[in-house]
Amino acid sequence: MDQAEELFRRHGLRAVSLSDLAKAVGIRKPSMYHHFPGGKEELFVEVQIRMYTRVGIELSRVLKAASPDLERQLHEGAAWFLKQPPMFLLNMMHADMDELSEKSRELVSRASYGLIMQPLVQVVVKAQENGIARDIDAHSVAGAFLAMMESNTIAFQAGFGGPDLSSMVHQSIDLLTHGILSKDACG
Repeated sequence: MDQAEELFRRHGLRAVSLSDLAKAVGIRKPSMYHHFPGGKEELFVEVQIRMYTRVGIELSRVLKAASPDLERQLHEGAAWFLKQPPMFLLNMMHADMDELSEKSRELVSRASYGLIMQPLVQVVVKAQENGIARDIDAHSVAGAFLAMMESNTIAFQAGFGGPDLSSMVHQSIDLLTHGILSKDACG
């Protein structure tokens, strides 16, 4: 599962074959079907759900351990994400979902939302309930946070942006939480 996660993360579902996976773990391709009768798609779905479960549990723990301040929670969540191998969740949703059956797409979508988006949505909703955050769709904020993490990682790897990824991410969180307009411009 670890090898499959690494290969799928690096190359995507389409580019990884069962032969590649079998070779990576030192077994023959037919043995892969013994463990995953549904083939590569079944393995991909199990790998994704396993990864989302692991990430979701840790992300929830990090967010709960942070102070109840939304901005602090986002910074702590971002710091934790930066210590993990990139998930490239949005890239996977864009590139790999079309390769999956409708049932598999539903399983992967439900897992990514429930395990990764939901903890972020909850901290935004809590901040709204406490009067700290304005009334804006919490799902949009959570999605923007995840998109920001992924886009900053991709931009940094491509050589765009600041001197280090952490600074880029923290500037983006500042933008997400405070906007781009100065207080005078908001009038």
